[in-house]
Amino acid sequence: MRPTRRRGIPILVALTTLLTFASVPADAITLQRTWSAKVGSSGSNGAITMKAYTNGVGSIRYGLRNLKANATYNVQIRNGTCASLGSVAATLNAIQTSTTGTVSRLDTLYPWVLQTIWPAARRSSFVVRIVSGTSIRCGVFSFAHATRVSVPSLAINLPVVRGPSGYPYCRVAMYLTATAQPREPGITFLYAHARAGMFLPLLTTWKARGSAGLIGRTVKVWTSDSYVSYYRTFKVRKTAHPMVGVTSLSLERLWLQTSTGPNTTYAKLVVEAYRYKTVKTTYAASHPAAHPIRC
Repeated sequence: MRPTRRRGIPILVALTTLLTFASVPADAITLQRTWSAKVGSSGSNGAITMKAYTNGVGSIRYGLRNLKANATYNVQIRNGTCASLGSVAATLNAIQTSTTGTVSRLDTLYPWVLQTIWPAARRSSFVVRIVSGTSIRCGVFSFAHATRVSVPSLAINLPVVRGPSGYPYCRVAMYLTATAQPREPGITFLYAHARAGMFLPLLTTWKARGSAGLIGRTVKVWTSDSYVSYYRTFKVRKTAHPMVGVTSLSLERLWLQTSTGPNTTYAKLVVEAYRYKTVKTTYAASHPAAHPIRC
């Protein structure tokens, strides 16, 4: 194949994706994740919202105020925090303020841009930074994520935190950063040790009664935006390969994982569940105090 033809294929694929995005009604596009950032001190300069869709395309919406009038601001998505900036993940199109220092604008994020943003979004913190000369504003992105999990019939009730890169914590359950969150398309993957006060009841029930003892249970998962989602367990499996299929976006599912033995050579127990309702709850209920420890 000639070099010019090889270079042309990715361009054609990208154009096809964008044309598909443009031609499909907005309510038919599946939203994968939303990130929001308050810009400036306590949102004094407004907000920026990013969305990613399962077809690889996304958007960024600016609702900004109290900036320099008639100014051009460069926009960067960066790793780190506003106080401790990391490397640049993506440089976006510059934005222009109005005569009153405001910006109201919606831009498309193309697949090749989102591919550079997702690795930053899976870190512990990433930010948006806008700059025009000495006028610099920053905001930390956040997204709705699991904060608490409960299986009432098994006396499981744990705070949920972001999983570490190394050995899992004790006293909490953890979510896997590379997978979905509740109400998003894909697998929400929560895991905890098979220890007292954690996911041990999953293991002991399975040992005593097999998969039948865990099927049909209600699982509740709270999220940081003060919602609680209800799930029903429908499948249990013991597997040496618990991560197979975990990044699939074809279904919305919850997976609860725990150990079947004292070290990593033992297979894992995975309990799968489907969501059947979500309701608004209180801030206090969805933000339990978490005290993870190394164990």
